Amino acid sequence: MHITLRARPGLPSFRAQLVHELVVASIARLNDEAFQIVHHSIQTNHVHLVVEARDRETVTRKMSGFAIGVAKRLNRQVLRRRRGKVWADRYYRRDIQRAGDMHAVLRYVFGNAKRHGIIPADAIALDPYSSAWRFRGFDVELPIPAGREHVPRPAPRTRLLGEDWLAWGLVPVAGAPGPARC
Repeated sequence: MHITLRARPGLPSFRAQLVHELVVASIARLNDEAFQIVHHSIQTNHVHLVVEARDRETVTRKMSGFAIGVAKRLNRQVLRRRRGKVWADRYYRRDIQRAGDMHAVLRYVFGNAKRHGIIPADAIALDPYSSAWRFRGFDVELPIPAGREHVPRPAPRTRLLGEDWLAWGLVPVAGAPGPARC
């Protein structure tokens, strides 16, 4: 499934080093045998997650824990305040059941920085604030950015995320999935 969480206005960029590290650590804490975030993309004011989960209740519980955990850590460690709302509203979730849809989600999540103009749309580059650098399904081979080699990425458990999406071809590195809508 594809999950998106949007931050409230006025917060620091989620791509700031300390905030990014906080979000990535929160992602790693969630993964277990019933739920795992396989891929992510951290943007300035939102987060995209590609998730595998046992059931809806697990998703609800884990995403609540993620949202609360990030909010508490961000408030305490970055904003130096005891409390405060971080997320604009609940997360948006889209269940993926077809290989073509999974291919589109992977392309969308990995190309999100290009879509928002953070990386030029035609650049042959990966977003260092995503798990794209650990994904091996691109149409060209790219080196892993410095400092990212040691971070493990969970292996997909479902056939849909593990291999079925390949029926639609490798994910292009150059070219964004489309301009951002304002």
